[in-house]
Amino acid sequence: MQRNKYFGSCRFWASLLLGGWILVYLFGDSLPPIGHFLILHQVLETASIMVSVLIFVVGWHTFRMHANHAILIVSCTFLGVAVSDFWHMLSYPGMPDFFGPNSPEKAIGFWLLARYLTAVSLLIMACLPWRVLASSHSVSTNKDRYIALLVTLLVMSLAILTLLLFPEAVPKTYQEDVGLTPFKQGAEFAIIAIYCTSIALLLMRMHVDTGLETSLLVCSLSVMVMSEVFFTVYRNVTDAYNLFGHIYKIIAYVILYRAIFVESILAPYKSLEDSRQHVQVLMEALPDIILEARLDGLLLSAHVPADGRLFKMQDLEAGGYLQDLLPPQALECLVRAMQAAEHDGQVSGLKFQLGSAGEELVFEVSASLLAHWPDERSHFMILIRDVTEQARNQSKIEQMAHFDALTGLPNRTLFNTRFDVEATRCEKNQQPMALIFMDLDNFKNVNDSLGHKVGDALLIKIASRLERILRPRDMVSRQGGDEFMFLLPEADAHLAGQMAECIKSSIELPIQVGQYTLHVGASMGICIFPQDGRDLDTLSSHADIAMYRAKHERRSHYELFTEEMQARTARTLLLEGALREAIQWGQLDVYYQPQFDITGKRLEGAEALVRWQHPKLGFISPAEFIPIAEISGQIIKIGDLVLHKATQQMKHWLDEGFPGDMSIAVNISMAQFRDAALLEKIDRALADSELPPWALELELTESVAMENPEKVGEIVSSLRSRGVKLSIDDFGTGYSSLSYLKKLQVHKLKIDRSFIQAISAGSSDQTIVRAIIGIARDLDMQTIAEGIETEEQRQILEALGCDSGQGYLFCKPLPAAEFLPRLLEHSVS
Repeated sequence: MQRNKYFGSCRFWASLLLGGWILVYLFGDSLPPIGHFLILHQVLETASIMVSVLIFVVGWHTFRMHANHAILIVSCTFLGVAVSDFWHMLSYPGMPDFFGPNSPEKAIGFWLLARYLTAVSLLIMACLPWRVLASSHSVSTNKDRYIALLVTLLVMSLAILTLLLFPEAVPKTYQEDVGLTPFKQGAEFAIIAIYCTSIALLLMRMHVDTGLETSLLVCSLSVMVMSEVFFTVYRNVTDAYNLFGHIYKIIAYVILYRAIFVESILAPYKSLEDSRQHVQVLMEALPDIILEARLDGLLLSAHVPADGRLFKMQDLEAGGYLQDLLPPQALECLVRAMQAAEHDGQVSGLKFQLGSAGEELVFEVSASLLAHWPDERSHFMILIRDVTEQARNQSKIEQMAHFDALTGLPNRTLFNTRFDVEATRCEKNQQPMALIFMDLDNFKNVNDSLGHKVGDALLIKIASRLERILRPRDMVSRQGGDEFMFLLPEADAHLAGQMAECIKSSIELPIQVGQYTLHVGASMGICIFPQDGRDLDTLSSHADIAMYRAKHERRSHYELFTEEMQARTARTLLLEGALREAIQWGQLDVYYQPQFDITGKRLEGAEALVRWQHPKLGFISPAEFIPIAEISGQIIKIGDLVLHKATQQMKHWLDEGFPGDMSIAVNISMAQFRDAALLEKIDRALADSELPPWALELELTESVAMENPEKVGEIVSSLRSRGVKLSIDDFGTGYSSLSYLKKLQVHKLKIDRSFIQAISAGSSDQTIVRAIIGIARDLDMQTIAEGIETEEQRQILEALGCDSGQGYLFCKPLPAAEFLPRLLEHSVS
């Protein structure tokens, strides 16, 4: 235990003293009487009195520091012990008579008084709860000291007067030629008993932090016991027992003084030193600079961490001035902090920046006013904290909060904030402001075919290009994916159009990403503040409408927002919602347009076409709602519905006696072809309807067939293995490779209606149709023309060698219920 650190040394000295005590006890009778004992006695008693006085002085004067009443009681009591020992010394035989003749009994009376005072005070100390009393420092005053002193003096006065004026009141303690009386021996043994009781109580508290050096107290009491034993056995006041009794008493007092001195003086200083070292350890662990200074810059004290980046500890000198230590920026900040702290008591959060070794350092300053200084000048405690890392982290957080992580462009949040600022300024100055919403064309193809890493690298390069063409106050923001928004303050429609052309030209330049040379375009929509809207939501919506108009009309183009666009968009949104309900409630129907041989005499099949009759909006053209279905992702559900109904209907017609070589043609959209479950859906439709695979013909557009040649080839091969026929729809309008067309081995080529409408003799369209028919014949494929409306068109196609046809000349698309009656009518005619 830290409080009993003297335990080892006490055990050593107690053992040594006990050995000496045993030797004296065993052989003391054989030792001759001590010569000149009076002088020796006086010297020993004087030393004892001095130690007792020291115990009183130390304990009484330090009470205000430790407020330990146990020490106060022992200290005041030892003043009485000193007085008693002084009277004992004066009353010793051989000394001049004082207040009556001196005698051994008179001296022993004062001796016993001193010993009982010692024993009782130490017993009280052993019994008192030291820590509880010591904790009551707040209610301890000088009054406690003087009360204890007064009580001690009163008790001593009464005891001394009694011994001097009424000596007969004390029983005999010594007889010549006999030695100590039984009373004297009994009194000494009683003192020994009290000492032993105190020792037992202290030993029980040895391992408790009592606030005193318990081991020293136990050692002192043990030596006192040895001393008292000597005083029970001596027969002559000049023998060795008496001498060593006095010596051991002095040793015991010295040890007791040591205990009280340690607790009263050394312990507080030790505690203070421990606290100082603890604070020093804490200070050394602090990464902050702590200065104590005056407003005039005088440095009073300082703590600087070893790795301090503002200055090093060796640069500081007490009595120096901050002006000589700090850079101007730091000094100016510290002076402001001290001035503010002088007015408000404390201040925090002031910052300054310094450039050091190629990096920007940021420091935060706090200052507090320290009051009550002898020089009557304001002193300040200043804390300088290196917050460079926090500043960097805050900067990163700001970057993440306001900038796009991929491109580094401003994000939506920063764009919105900047819009509010610029809108207020432009409105105040009555100037326009343009918003350009841009979406990259064919970016999804890059991602799907080359991977997201290439796509990300492409976006980074495009962002870099866009930033280079902006004016100083312009801003471009990545809104997400491949969408960007431009803010052009003080720009009208004309200037916005010029900027859109610059953007278009910049993006259309080839972009090298790794081993790939990429070509992309951009569709843009432009709206103007305040004529097209006064808030960002409205303007963004209008720019988005214009962008989709540009993408729909022709890609890599820009459009200015108009009210007509808004009306069309409103119609699109209305139809999109209505289409979802139509699919859910079964409002979509399937019509069938017959397909004949080119003479029109033999029915070969039919094409399934979706139709929509809305309860309120009436008939809605497929040309209007199919693009909406493709954009909104509903085309897959529509395609599944048509496939299911068409196969069911075709099976029904075959069962009704239709020619066995008839087939039903169903269009497959690009979205359906990308559906991983396409083959599974076709298999399920055939299984549910029990339609033979050869009676189903799937029509693919050229764009679908050429989007992903390898995947298309795998699917076509799987369908052919099932017996399903395939044809290329709208052939001639795309960019089919003839070699790839040969690999596909489709069943039929369908000539687009745009070539049929102007197929008159000698026209270029007739030349194209002749070429298509020739290609099909060479590749062992059939041809069918759609959109035949006149007899002249039919005759030309027949002359060119076309195999089949469909169109209003033969029959318009019909609902299933009208299909058979109309065919019977056609066959009769």
